Amino acid sequence: MYLCLVHDRRRVYVNKRQKLPARLVLIVAYDGVQIIDIAGPAQVLSTANEEGAEPAYDVRIVGFHAGLVETASAFAIVAGEIPAEGAVDTLLVPGGPGVHEVRHDAAARTAIIDLVQRTQRICAVCTGAFLLAEAGILDGRRAVTHWRSADRLAREFPDVKVDPEPLFLNDGPVWTTAGVTAGIDLMLNLVQQDHGAALAARVARRLVVYMRRAGDQKQYSEPLALQATSGAPFEDLSRRIAGDPCLPWTVETMAEAAGQSLRTFHRRFEAATGLSPAKAVEKIRCDLARSLLHTTDLNLAQIADRAGLGTETRLRRAMTRQFGVNPSEMRERFA
Repeated sequence: MYLCLVHDRRRVYVNKRQKLPARLVLIVAYDGVQIIDIAGPAQVLSTANEEGAEPAYDVRIVGFHAGLVETASAFAIVAGEIPAEGAVDTLLVPGGPGVHEVRHDAAARTAIIDLVQRTQRICAVCTGAFLLAEAGILDGRRAVTHWRSADRLAREFPDVKVDPEPLFLNDGPVWTTAGVTAGIDLMLNLVQQDHGAALAARVARRLVVYMRRAGDQKQYSEPLALQATSGAPFEDLSRRIAGDPCLPWTVETMAEAAGQSLRTFHRRFEAATGLSPAKAVEKIRCDLARSLLHTTDLNLAQIADRAGLGTETRLRRAMTRQFGVNPSEMRERFA
């Protein structure tokens, strides 16, 4: 199909089916990179292409040194050369244990700075934020990284406004994300910006992931300190609470279950987990409620009852405290 335009009294025919120039997306690979930080975002964009994204995404894996790159998963991938010139739509810097070595590489920092100057959107997944911070790109900006590395990022880069809670953050042209699968959430968000909600929803369905995990949602994938505590009695106690959340888990009941005096239990529990007993119980119950929201059609009153939170009001307040969104929003966004 052709569209006829009149320009300076001349007829000009434009092919409406002519494809627009692809959006160039560069994903930087380096030794010790976390493969899911590359594969997750790349799959979102390639699936978007299959679902009809126009303009399409031209996704390229590039390295500071072209050739084989050893990932943190102990297998290698091939990285191409970074284009020496030309505009870039999106730059993505993944995380991984190798980031702390590469960020001290002067040539790598120079390459990142050069890329940023000709890139429309700059994204860091997980600990990839350290490389952007090392290059000064996050100075004065709000940023997030994996919850385990947030304190380190704030300590080593005091000019960065680190917020450890959101799944992803946007400050100007820079996007940063929490750990691992948050890179998929960010890419879905960018696809929605570029091509609309309908296409982003089709991509999410194809990948069998939640469509709209909001960026300001808290990083609720963090394992509870209670559950991560090694050895008895607190590990066993957390399993007992999760197995029967409707019991009245008072401090006295928990101390008795742990085989400790009330004073000893309270002191040791907080020292080991960083949580008060009441907050730990609420976290476990909210995690159960979140699972029921995502996997069942139970109404909020039923979920509150099964998770040991009692009423819809208590459920809403507790979920908002824990995750930053209320249960209705969570189900609407993610179901």
